[in-house]
Amino acid sequence: MTENTYDAVIIGAGVIGLAISRKLAQEGKDVLIIEEQGQIGSVTSSRNSGVIHAGVYYDKDSLKAKFCPDGNRRMYEYCVSRSVPHLNTGKFIVATSNNEIEKLEVIYDQAKSAGVIDIEKVSGNHVSTVEPLVKCVEGLYVPSSGIVDTSALMRSYLGDIEDNGGMVSYNTFLKCADLSNNLFKIIVTQNNEEIEINSHILINASGIFAEKVANNFLFLDKSNIPKTYFAKGNYFETGKNLGIKHLIYPVPNEASLGLHLGLDMGMTVRFGPDVEWTDEINYTVDIDREEMFYNDIVKYIPSIDRSLLKPGYSGIRPKLKNQGEGKSDFKIDCVKQHGIDNLINLFGMESPGLTSSLVIADYVCELVD
Repeated sequence: MTENTYDAVIIGAGVIGLAISRKLAQEGKDVLIIEEQGQIGSVTSSRNSGVIHAGVYYDKDSLKAKFCPDGNRRMYEYCVSRSVPHLNTGKFIVATSNNEIEKLEVIYDQAKSAGVIDIEKVSGNHVSTVEPLVKCVEGLYVPSSGIVDTSALMRSYLGDIEDNGGMVSYNTFLKCADLSNNLFKIIVTQNNEEIEINSHILINASGIFAEKVANNFLFLDKSNIPKTYFAKGNYFETGKNLGIKHLIYPVPNEASLGLHLGLDMGMTVRFGPDVEWTDEINYTVDIDREEMFYNDIVKYIPSIDRSLLKPGYSGIRPKLKNQGEGKSDFKIDCVKQHGIDNLINLFGMESPGLTSSLVIADYVCELVD
């Protein structure tokens, strides 16, 4: 068994783990990222919409509301400074019936109180003038929403980490971690070899596996580990540029933000994610969900050709509330109050984690010495 000692070990090389590692490395810390996969961000970070969110939907005083508006501004600044491909497309949130107008008002007020800038109320005619395929009775225009090339963003974060002496250990599996003399003793396996790693700081940024990873911390009271529920998000793709230039979101319901119209960097249209609660990690998109997708999409794009819809990709969102229990927030658990310094667990890290990644990194790094 070999030994290595680092200032900080981060478990998980998704977009949030990379952002945290980047910040720590820039502060001069010796950083190691442990990643089970053979590349960065291949589990969840590469299976989302790639949207730069404005922060419209999140409850006041939630961590999501705290992080997202500032994260939005920081993301654009970072992408410009590093030439990361992105587009500030703007977004329309559309009410397709009169009984949804009241919900638009709630969203508008919530967004204003959260610090979302320049959101404005628009008429259905205005939306249809700008986006002729979209039909609605009223809408909200959110100019700060956009899209980013997620893979390019993560590669840029990784470049910053490596430029500051940090590194990723791929195909490396956490076995367990213990605590001795204020030093974390982390046992990992790589190529069937057990390796002991020592670290002054330990950060669990393993996304959908955060609960599982935390249960392998031998020193941690299991009552501090929240239950994680899996909400699968499926996408259907069109493979076509339909001439739509903005993100289009229907009025959300309690379960999700609705089947929104997303765009990739080539302006190709896709729809999703939906919400499919599941107990297992399975990324197959069930073609039988096409009916539900079409029935939702046709409400705001009546002319959509159903034959365009093809099963695309899916991702798993880790949520801390189960189906029907309401909105799930982030949980960033610093367990100093339990007598353990420099341990951070990040639970329920879903959207808008990508948008907020730089701000989350600042927040986490302020919690450790």
